[in-house]
Amino acid sequence: MISSRRILDFQSLPPVFSERIGNVSRDPHVLSAYSQDLWPRKLLELRESGPSSQFTVDCVVWPENTEALSEFVRWAAREDVSLYPYGAGSGVCGATIPGPLESRPRVLVDLKRMRKVRWLDRKSQVVCAEAGWIGENLERTLNQEGFTLGHFPSSIYCSSLGGYLATRSAGQLSTKYGKIEDLVLSIECVLADGTTLETGRAPRSAMGPDWTQLLLGSEGTLAFFTAAQLQVSQMPELRVFQAFQLEGVELALGYARTLLQSGLRPAVVRIYDPLETQLALNSTALKTAGFETGAVMIVMYEGRARLTQTEADEGVTLADQMGLRRLNESLARHWWEHRYDVSYKQQLILSHQHMILDTFEVAATWGQLEQVYHAVKSASIGPGLILAHFSHFYPTGANIYFTMVAHSGFLRSAPERYDEIWGKMMAAALDAGATLSHHHGSGLLKNEWIRREKQGWIPLFEKVKRGFDPENRLNPGKMGL
Repeated sequence: MISSRRILDFQSLPPVFSERIGNVSRDPHVLSAYSQDLWPRKLLELRESGPSSQFTVDCVVWPENTEALSEFVRWAAREDVSLYPYGAGSGVCGATIPGPLESRPRVLVDLKRMRKVRWLDRKSQVVCAEAGWIGENLERTLNQEGFTLGHFPSSIYCSSLGGYLATRSAGQLSTKYGKIEDLVLSIECVLADGTTLETGRAPRSAMGPDWTQLLLGSEGTLAFFTAAQLQVSQMPELRVFQAFQLEGVELALGYARTLLQSGLRPAVVRIYDPLETQLALNSTALKTAGFETGAVMIVMYEGRARLTQTEADEGVTLADQMGLRRLNESLARHWWEHRYDVSYKQQLILSHQHMILDTFEVAATWGQLEQVYHAVKSASIGPGLILAHFSHFYPTGANIYFTMVAHSGFLRSAPERYDEIWGKMMAAALDAGATLSHHHGSGLLKNEWIRREKQGWIPLFEKVKRGFDPENRLNPGKMGL
């Protein structure tokens, strides 16, 4: 029971934190809102049972700078309080939700008030930004200075830089710019004892292990991320859009592999299998572009005008050589103009009783990619569909983004049916040679599966966790622990 937890002594909070000045809250509505992220399973529970009167956290705090956070973390260490880092709450794996109940008080630490650009080094093309920035706001701020981060997740309007770091996120243009771990030079963080450290100071270093890469993706279990130094790029002079029709995904994957392994770097490569083409892409846009049947491939190049046009022309030459059918570029432009819409359409399906919807992103090398695709698509999930598109491409492999839409049936609970489907899809992907997350992280959703995939590495991570957080107070119960 929640009531079995030790009562938090609010009178002992550091002076900089108080309900009077508005950076601490115990309001039931606030606690209810912060007791979840956008994990679809949790949304299914809420749909079936309604909100609980027992909250998973005892209070929420909003530090405004690194110094205040450090002071608060030192207080939490003295008071033996569990802390849960929180960005924008857009995660889909339950990474911010406390796991099994424990006796310690639980405080959720929202970092969104930490949103300064500390400096911009134009010569080095590096920005130092605090972790609370919402992605779209940071991008627009950089655009005003003539730069782009090049990081455009579908959740860009409701996700934060800290969340990107915590989950190793990917943006829609990652094929050119890389995932977030490719853009980070250094992280400033606050450890479990309140110590503040910075991980690096140069593009590359041989002074021991790479602490930045160790911390990235740790989902708040090792430290709070307060700021990061990030590589930025000049705003593109030109964008070139292309679209192709193919009978199936095999030829499209062969073309994508040829592009990447020949040294071309399109900003966007997306392959929609025939089912997702029919159900997810705009029918009018498809018809206008000349689409008839099969799969669709969208490609976009951007950057310096002459170089971009040269890359795009070379890409078309390769496509013609391989027998791809060109579509009107209007289809790719339509995708670009509506590329964030999908994040706001999922609730339309989840709002219907008994319906289940979620996404599942995996990655594999080219040698296993088609095998993974067919294995997951063939998973027996009962009444439902599994759609797929490919994105985030590399010379060595790519990401597959599966969407499952299913019905729970009238005699079973939706969360129970959700668990059954997830188990079948994850087992199929793991057995076929995939990693079970490309950019959404693990959270509670994949806590069991990260143990299966990483196996012998989990005991080693336990030792790392004890070194950073010996009392296990930072987001306990995550990362397979």
